[in-house]
Amino acid sequence: MKRILAFFLILFLAAASALAEPLPLLEDYAEDLVIPYDEADPSFGTFSYSYRYPHPDEEAEGGPEINTFYTDLIEYDLGFTVPIIQEAFEGFDSSTVITYTVTCNNDDYFSVLIRREENNPDIKRVSWNGHVFSRKNGSPGMTYTLPKVLGILSADESEEWLQNRQTEKADKLIREMVWTMIEDNDAGIDYAGLTKDYLSGIFFPEENFYLDENGDPVFYLQPGDVYEEVPENADLLIFPIPLEDILDEL
Repeated sequence: MKRILAFFLILFLAAASALAEPLPLLEDYAEDLVIPYDEADPSFGTFSYSYRYPHPDEEAEGGPEINTFYTDLIEYDLGFTVPIIQEAFEGFDSSTVITYTVTCNNDDYFSVLIRREENNPDIKRVSWNGHVFSRKNGSPGMTYTLPKVLGILSADESEEWLQNRQTEKADKLIREMVWTMIEDNDAGIDYAGLTKDYLSGIFFPEENFYLDENGDPVFYLQPGDVYEEVPENADLLIFPIPLEDILDEL
């Protein structure tokens, strides 16, 4: 009997281990475009566009859907965004560099933080964008907004009135929690000029977040939205809040 129980325990642990496997990643989706505006005259400047995006294994659950998300994003950028940037800064050096960091990779979620740095004649701008994908049964590869991470909306929820009500409820709570963290300001960050009303116009909790390694949301503000003059090497302004703390207040 003990041998049988031990055998089933081994199977259970093996199954649990398999479920906890991170999403396997292949070689990045990546390209480095360097295009002189006039090959015969270097003084006309150079346009460069470099991107790196994650490339999950197609065989993994959720892999195909996440790959479709990023290949569609790349196709849109190359077909629409890149030509606009080229035309806008023709005759000047211009560069865009897109990189990413995997912030969560477990059996429930795959989360990525995208960093985009643009250097143009008159401006240097850095911005971030969080992507959260589900790895749960029934919705693998689906992009998740905050209400679905919180479980107050199901993965396939489609009733617009309910989505709006639940999203508004979650947004209001998170804005209050973030504003409290700004007022406490344990990090000593210069939030001069930032008001609660202004925060509501630049911060959208249902989208402006990524997940940390524990699956807890990390909300963020872009430095360019907070500072009138962005300090050199300013980083993303983050507000980590444990999932259980949010759920306790809902």
